[in-house]
Amino acid sequence: MENKYWKFSSDCQGFLSQIAFDFLELPLEEDIYHYIGEKIGQMVGGSLVFISTYEIDLNVFRIKSVNGDPQKVQALQENFTNDYLADLAVKWSSLSESARIALSENQLHRVKGGLYSALGGQLSIEECQRIQELLGTGEIYTTGFKWDEQIYGSATIFLDAQEKLEDPEALLTLVNLSSVALKNRTAERALLASEEKFRKLFNNANDAIFLHQLTEDGVSGKFVEVNSVASQILGYTHEELLNMSPRDIEDIKSFNESKRMAGRVKENKITFETTLMSKDGRKIPVEINTHIFTLNQDKLSLSIARDITERKKMEEEIKVSLEEKEMLLREIHHRVKNNLMIISSLLNLQSRYITDKEVLDVFKDSQNRARSMALIHDRLYQSSHLKRINIGDYILTLASDLFRIYAIAQDRVELNFDLEDVMIDINTMIPLGLIVNELLSNCLKHAFPNDRSGRIDIAFQGENEHYQLTVADDGVGFPENLDYRNTKSLGLRLVNILTDQIDGKMELKQDKGTQFTIEFKEKKYVYK
Repeated sequence: MENKYWKFSSDCQGFLSQIAFDFLELPLEEDIYHYIGEKIGQMVGGSLVFISTYEIDLNVFRIKSVNGDPQKVQALQENFTNDYLADLAVKWSSLSESARIALSENQLHRVKGGLYSALGGQLSIEECQRIQELLGTGEIYTTGFKWDEQIYGSATIFLDAQEKLEDPEALLTLVNLSSVALKNRTAERALLASEEKFRKLFNNANDAIFLHQLTEDGVSGKFVEVNSVASQILGYTHEELLNMSPRDIEDIKSFNESKRMAGRVKENKITFETTLMSKDGRKIPVEINTHIFTLNQDKLSLSIARDITERKKMEEEIKVSLEEKEMLLREIHHRVKNNLMIISSLLNLQSRYITDKEVLDVFKDSQNRARSMALIHDRLYQSSHLKRINIGDYILTLASDLFRIYAIAQDRVELNFDLEDVMIDINTMIPLGLIVNELLSNCLKHAFPNDRSGRIDIAFQGENEHYQLTVADDGVGFPENLDYRNTKSLGLRLVNILTDQIDGKMELKQDKGTQFTIEFKEKKYVYK
């Protein structure tokens, strides 16, 4: 039988070239399977052509398009609806080995067993014979659309009875062109699906997202893209923002700070806070998370801006509340200090009427204890930190006060310090301050009788919350027959009790004078 196509055009090369060009121009929304079936049908003289897609997840071929002689297509549709044909899924495993090889290698395979074999037994033999008689089908050929190890579908050609397949090489060239086109179309659709997915994520994010250009020296250029949230919070349209740059939407002071922060970008990302200006002049505090990257040799900056208006409002409320509490706490420390000083003054007044030296010494010791605690609260009142005190500064002041109270001339008793600037919690500081007061008072009262000269050393060192306090003198020495852990002296009893209170260990050395060493680890205090 004469080839119906080639009597109109014998220029096969021109036909294939036009198809290759059409594949490049074919709109994405157009059914490429129908187009392929139409062109194969033209090449084989109008014979019926089934074009199937390959569903890799189910490993089946499913009929996508029926092309060819309009009368045969109509006859087929009158006997079987398109939905019925589309439901026919030919399993890969139901095909013969030779058919699978042909589909995998873009070869032409003559199907033995007629339509029944071509459809992988999806229809009965009787029904397949009836269709073949209806269509006047002769030889059946099948081939696959495969490229880069991926099968995209197949073509099944039903030649008319007595007709032979002419120019199979040209047909296989068309099959290869179709395979490349299907591969590109699949990639295009995957790219569009990916773009659509990320566009939805981009526009449905809870935060404003800005993508803008950067010059080689890091200067911000115009926005390349912004999401819908950016338009909503700033009040500009999408088009308006694309004609703007970060400079146009940032408060000038914040913009200069942003430039400074951008200059400190490490590993191409940085997080900082700034203030945006809306179209109606509102200031919007935001937290910016910026990532700098290169795309197609263009340097870009992707910034995600989170509105922190509510957070800033809460921070301000907390700040005001803390300032009020700090003021109250300072007032408490001030009043406690004043009350302790009043107690000290009352003891001082009362001591003027006491003639018994032992009783007078008791009053003076009590007065000093009150003053040592008052000094702690005075330091807290003046400090920027209301819970911790610099122990070195405290000891220097306390020692100066005690020398003055006991009227000790520093040219007679030399006072040496080795003090680290360590901040101690008030809960530790109060007992520790009393310990220093008692030990130093004992030195001044007992170590240098009869105007004896000498030296007192006070040291405080610490590391990793482990501390050591040392108070030593080169005076007459601690009495040999006196147990400092079990004594009637109120001062030493207090030192023992307070050392236990801070979980410390006390040691006495009597080599040259007297040396008390107390080691302790600061406790962890929970404030409610």
